[in-house]
Order: sequence, then C-alpha cells, then structure tokens
Amino acid sequence: MPQNSVIGMILVVDEERYITDLLKYNLEAERYGVQVVTKASEVQKLDMSPYQLVIVDAMTQSYTGFDLLHDLKNNPATSYIPVLILSHSDSQDDIVRAFDEGADDYVFKPFSLRVLMARVRSVLRRHQAMTAPKAATKLVYRTLEVDLVARQVRDEGMLLPLTKTEYAILMLLLKNKNRFFNRAQIYDEIWRDQDRPANDRIVDTNISRLRKKLGAVAEGLVNQTGQGYAIID
Repeated sequence: MPQNSVIGMILVVDEERYITDLLKYNLEAERYGVQVVTKASEVQKLDMSPYQLVIVDAMTQSYTGFDLLHDLKNNPATSYIPVLILSHSDSQDDIVRAFDEGADDYVFKPFSLRVLMARVRSVLRRHQAMTAPKAATKLVYRTLEVDLVARQVRDEGMLLPLTKTEYAILMLLLKNKNRFFNRAQIYDEIWRDQDRPANDRIVDTNISRLRKKLGAVAEGLVNQTGQGYAIID
C-alpha cells in the first residue's frame, strides 16, 4: 500500500496466523497500515508513537495481552493509545479486568468480521474526538478578556457594555492582530448583509465609541493614514 494513502497505523498482536492475516487484509483495505506481532513481549521493543490503535490477544503466553494492556496504559508515553482486546474468553472476570486496566473495547472470538471492523472504527472515532484540539472559548488581550461563547468583554473583570457592532469590530481586529483593515474592508466584514455602498462615517463612529469603552486598552487600537485600523501587540 502506498505510504501516502495510509490514514493510520494499527498494531495487531496475536499468535493465530489466520486471525492476523484476516485483520491485516481487511484493515489495509480500509487504508490502515498494519504491523503484526505474534508475541506480546515483542511490543516492548517497538516505537509506539506511529500507532493509533493496538488490537491484542496473545493471552496464552507468559507475558500476556493483559500484561501488555497494563503496561501500555500505565506508561505516560503510550497511555493515550486505544487498545481493543480480542479473546476466546467470555469470562466476566476477564472482561471486567480488561476494562479496569483501560481497554477501549473487548471482542470475543470467533467474531463477525463486519462487527469487528465497526468496533475498530468506533474506537478510533472516540479516540480522535477525545484528542482533537478544543476550540478556544476565551481570548485575552492586555487587560481584556473576551468570552467567545457568551460574547462578553471584560476589562480587569469589569463587563464592558459593547453593542453587537462594537463587539464584531473588536473581534475582527483582535483575531487579526497587527493586520490593518481600511474602512471599506471593515464595512464589508461588519455590515456585509446591508446592500449599500461602504460608509466611512459609520465605521469611524463605531470605532470611536469602541475606543471610549476600551479605556486604556484603546492605546493598542491604532489608525494609520493609508492603511486603516489595527489592534497591535
């Protein structure tokens, strides 16, 4: 499989050859890169950083799949990697032990290939959702703190009574610090829904009102001839 087509790497740890061949074929068909290891103890020698998922059985060896699960989840360098347990055992004790150790899913052998692939996709989706960067909810500039969810601006803890238009102008400039916007550009961004020519006066009036409400912070809101308005660091 061409390396640039791989969407993720999966490590399969199992001593049953027909199982590993089946998983490798079907996972690669879904564009995952797959490495197979037959002994759980061999995983300790691997660089685990490329892997998005470990599928492990190897329960009959001296260093078992449970031992590997425990070590992966108790090592800060690998604890984030999801682990799906395959097992012939349907013992409640084994199932509880697996989840207590941090397993992300537990699948019985023999398994439905269709169901297993769905479980793999589900584990990967959950992991991606948990590790995805969270959208910022606050923005800070000098003594200002902006709550992007509540759309409120505070200066040293005091709520500033900004209008919707003043807030929109402030956000445009704060999110593009050190970039100048001329009046026409500001008008197009803030009053884009109004089907009429740009109005320099309405831009200047709203920025003048915004300056007054910002107090000392307004020193960072500059106007340069020929360039326009900007908030600078």
